[in-house]
Order: sequence, then structure tokens, then C-alpha cells
Amino acid sequence: MKRAFSAAVLTTLILGCGRGGPSFQEVAPTPRRLVVWLGAEGLDAEIAERMRAAGVDEVVVRRGSMNLAGRVPVLRFTPMPPVEGAIPVGIALEVQGAHEDLDRAAAEAVWRAIDAELDGSVPAEVILDVPRLTESLDEFVTSLTEVSGVSVVPLLSFEQIQTENGLRTAAGARICVLPAFGVDGTDLRGVGELDPLPLRKKLEPLAGSGVRVRLAVVLTPRTEPAFEGPGEDLDPLTRAATMSTTSTLDRTFTFERSASWSGRDWQKGESVAVRWVDAARLNAALTEMHRLVLPEVAGWDLVALPPEDRFLGLGRESLLRYLEGQGPAPDVEVDVERDGQILRVVLDNPGPFVTAVTNHGNWVQVAVDESWIRA
Repeated sequence: MKRAFSAAVLTTLILGCGRGGPSFQEVAPTPRRLVVWLGAEGLDAEIAERMRAAGVDEVVVRRGSMNLAGRVPVLRFTPMPPVEGAIPVGIALEVQGAHEDLDRAAAEAVWRAIDAELDGSVPAEVILDVPRLTESLDEFVTSLTEVSGVSVVPLLSFEQIQTENGLRTAAGARICVLPAFGVDGTDLRGVGELDPLPLRKKLEPLAGSGVRVRLAVVLTPRTEPAFEGPGEDLDPLTRAATMSTTSTLDRTFTFERSASWSGRDWQKGESVAVRWVDAARLNAALTEMHRLVLPEVAGWDLVALPPEDRFLGLGRESLLRYLEGQGPAPDVEVDVERDGQILRVVLDNPGPFVTAVTNHGNWVQVAVDESWIRA
């Protein structure tokens, strides 16, 4: 018995002294989180399960605004959309005003209002969209985290983190959300600030601060003129209009004939400018985030889950399939049929991922031996 015990101890010691084993002084990196913001339509159980299986860690719903400019905070809540499934739910509030000496009492008053509105349910986090910074906002964020027991995350912009107040606010929370890619002028402010600087240069003030960043990609498309409704696919638009890269947005389409598109009747000569995100652009944004070394990337926010009836840009099914590991390249199939002297070539993309809209760079090359092609 003693010899067997001694052998076991000796084996353990030898294994423990071997090279290449784990160091107990090393700190494991914090896992990155994928957060998807929701629109007014909410989330049903079926889509929630697909998102959870695809790696979505949290969903966020906008719940209104707070005004901290006076001595008594004023909160205005919007109705909670229906959210089903087992994914944790965070809330986002816009800070419409704030005075210079916010204190713990203001944080306690804000949390009492939020707690009463949520009727006892605890959000996964509280995101504060702060268009205007004040000197005491960092103390307010810290106090709100302490009195609520919930992570409070400021949503800042690239220009704000170049300022002292912005750096203090981010450092007080130890984490912040920054709109970094996608469509400007829709869901989040600040997309495109400090362009054309690369991402690492925009984030340089946070590099040595210990602040972790969640970088947001805005998926909601934008058109000029703006129109109500979710937006149809670009495919019928390319058949009825000519495309130009000289545009106020990404592309401008000028109609060559009367057509109906995205719930509106268009006349010959009218134009519409469009900016959108597809799977290839989303993939490029996430790839650039992965290359970032400092500051540490805490995860990614996708804003927002596309409505089921929107097909302009990245539709819901395309986004879900991308998160499930498909794409972003199109699935190109070429079918060749010959009947006597007639050769028929069909190029098809049955998948949900599309190519860029362009006037060049796409072609089908057909060659025949000992003959020629007439049409």
C-alpha cells in the first residue's frame, strides 16, 4: 500500500514538473460575446432557438430614454416588444440630457424607476446611449452598476473616446459599445466617424486603459429619398434601372422605365440612392475586428435583427445562415444545355448570399472547339 501510494505521488510530481503544462499565473482570456439588437417586432421562440444555437449570447431591446438634466431624473419607457426563448435580454436607454454633478442619489432614483418598469425582472445589462458627455458621468455609471448589481455599458462614439470625459466614462464601466461598421444615419450614431483612419487608430486612446470594447455593426439599410417599409431585394431594381457609384450613399439607381419597387411607384428618370450591408461586408467587418490586438475586443453587437419582410441588404434568413457558419460567398451553379446548334448557358445562385452590385467584374466565358459563337 505504501509503495503504491509513493509511486502515485512520484508520478504526480513528475507530471507537474514537465514542460508545456498550464501556468497557474496565466489568466484565461474572457470569451467574446455576440449580441443582437431587436426591433419593435421582437423575437419568437423559433428564431431565438436558432440564434442561441448559432452562438448569440444576448439580445438587446430599446426601452426609451432618460433625462438627467434636472435634479429629478425623468425616464420615458417604450413598450416592451414580445421576446421569447432562453437568450438573456438586455435593455438600451438613450440619455437625452445630464447635468454636471450626477451623484449616487441620481443613480438610485434611476434604478428604482427601471426596476419598477421591469416589474422585478433583471436585465442582462443596461446600455446607456450617451450623445453628450459630462464630467460626472463616469461616477454615475459606476454608481448605477453598484446599486443595481447589473452591468451598465455606455454606448460611445470614436470621437467621444478622444476626449477626457469619454475616456473616464469608458474606464469607469471597464467596457463600452462603439458603432464601428455598417450604415450611418439609421440605428446608431457615430458610424464612420474619423474615417478613413483604420480601426486600430480610431481606438488608440483606449489601447492602454484596460477598457474592453464591443464593436457594433449597423445592418439597417438606408435610402435617399427615404421611404417607409422594409425594402425589397435589389434584384428587380437592377433590371429596371442603371447603376452608378457616383452616389451620396453606396450606389445610385436611375430608372430607365416606370417600375414599382419597395412599396413605391417610380417613374422613368427618377433616382434612388442606397446604402446597405450584405454578408460579405459583415464578414469583412468581423475579420477586421479579429485582427485588433489592443484594446481587447469583448465581442460584437449586430444592430438590428432584420424584419422577416425586409430583403434589402442582409435579410433575416441570410443573417441567420451566416451566423450558423454558411457564406458569405454566393453558391454559383452553371448549367449548360445543347440542342443542335443552340447552346444555352444558365448561371444561377440558389443560395441566400449575393455578389456586389457592379457594372464590371462579373462574366461568363463560353468557348467552343472548331466553331464560333454568333450570339
